[in-house]
Order: sequence, then C-alpha cells, then structure tokens
Amino acid sequence: MRKQLIGLLSAVVFLSACNQNKVEVIDGVKIQFHSHDDKAKKLKDGDIITFGLVIKNSTDSVLQDTYKEGKPGKGMIQAPNNAPGSFKGTFENGLRLLALGDSATILVPIDSLTKNIQAPLPPFLKPGSDLKYTVKVLKVQSRAEFEKEMEKEAAVNKQAAAGKLAQEPKVIADYVAKSGKTFQKSASGLYYSILSPGAGASAKMGETWTVNYRGSFLDGKEFDKGSAAEMPLGQMIPGFNEALTLLKKGGKGVFVIPSALGYGDQERGPIPANSVLVFEVELLNKK
Repeated sequence: MRKQLIGLLSAVVFLSACNQNKVEVIDGVKIQFHSHDDKAKKLKDGDIITFGLVIKNSTDSVLQDTYKEGKPGKGMIQAPNNAPGSFKGTFENGLRLLALGDSATILVPIDSLTKNIQAPLPPFLKPGSDLKYTVKVLKVQSRAEFEKEMEKEAAVNKQAAAGKLAQEPKVIADYVAKSGKTFQKSASGLYYSILSPGAGASAKMGETWTVNYRGSFLDGKEFDKGSAAEMPLGQMIPGFNEALTLLKKGGKGVFVIPSALGYGDQERGPIPANSVLVFEVELLNKK
C-alpha cells in the first residue's frame, strides 16, 4: 500500500511538472508557465509591475537580458485592445495572466508583430517564428505606491549626484596627475592634451569631419569606439565639439570632458548621469 501511495505521488509530481511547462493559449496569448501560485497577488489594470526579462529569438539568441543589464523592466498593466481584428497575443496581454512571483515565457509570433511594418525583417528575426519573452514578476505596486517610491528614489539620486559633482574637480585632477601627459584647461573647463596638432586649418563648427576615437571613463573602462566616424561639429556634446576644434587634419589628442560639458545629469546608454568622459581622438578628413 505504501509503495502504491509513493508511486501515485510521484506520478502527480511528474504530471504537475509537465503541465507547468506546457505551452497553452489563454485569451489569445501563447504562454508557457514555469511557476505559478494561485494564492499570489493577481495583477489588475493600473498596477505597476517590476519584472526580470530575457528576450530570445527562434534560435535562442538573446536579444535582451535585464539581469545582465542590472536594470529590471517596469510597466503598467493596461486593459487589452478589443478592437475587431486586433492582435491579442501581445507580450503586454500576456503579463495580465501572471501573478506576483510568477515566471513564464510568452511567445509572440513575429508575423503578427511585423504585419504593419513596411520594411524587411532583420536577419535575426525569421518569418513564421516566435519571439520568446521569459518574464518573472518581481514586484507589484499601485500607482500611488510607485510614485511614492520614485519620489524617494529621486531624492536619494539627487543627494548622490550632488556628492559626485562636489568630488568631480578632485577626481579629474587626480586623473590628470596620474596620466603622465601634460594637460591644459580651456575657458569652458575642458581638459586637453594635444599629442600631435596636425596640419592645415583647425576644424570649425558647422563642418563634418571623419574621426577615429575611443571613449572611456576615468577608470579606463571603454564605453564607445569608432573608426572613420563622421562627426558634425556643433551637433555633439559641447566638450567633444570643442575638442575637435583644437585639432587640425591628422591631429591627435586626449580630452577630459567634465560632466557639465558631456551629458550632464542625463543617463545615455552605458553612460551614467554626471559622468566625466575621456576621449582619445584622431582627426582624419573634412567631408
């Protein structure tokens, strides 16, 4: 009898595990649950959710991974579009099926996503295949709770930014002292070390030049690099615009751009707010 009971329990566990990863279609959404708790807090319209997300194509190439980016996704649960002919199997509609702590993969057909786009598909997206959004619901908040948290976070960030800006002159001075190069400081606050001035006329605002460059932070970590990249003077951050005007064709230099001459308090891709930027630049040809 005991053996029969153990066998029955094993079968139940096995079937439960199989059903847990079965692909289902619910309210038009193709979804595969990995974990689900019927007793957990359900999502409702207007809720703000924080979630981990990995997006893969049909060959399991990762297109986005919030875990590696270190920044989870956020979004508001909204009522589905019930207009005649509307596509129900969206990622957003899939989120409505989840609860706090749930993990699932929402499969969205490429053909439905791109049916109104008059452009060829990128090579990593294949017609007839699905995009796979593997999501885990980490937090559920009301709009009021979310706004209160954002206000608190903004206050903390403002205080941290003020401290960072106060230290900026010292960290730049330390970098310059340890660089082994001779730097000068322009009236705007740009630090520059001209390794080779080049020949001919200096680059001017309004001109476009090709440039080899490497952008890094003060710790040496690279955030951008370009070869023979076209740079329109006057359309870039102030510090980079000014840096190019200090060079002639063939000239090379290293430039330390204070945050006020860079992106200021704005975050841009891999560049955090209030970042000091270092650019190694070679001016090539005028376009």
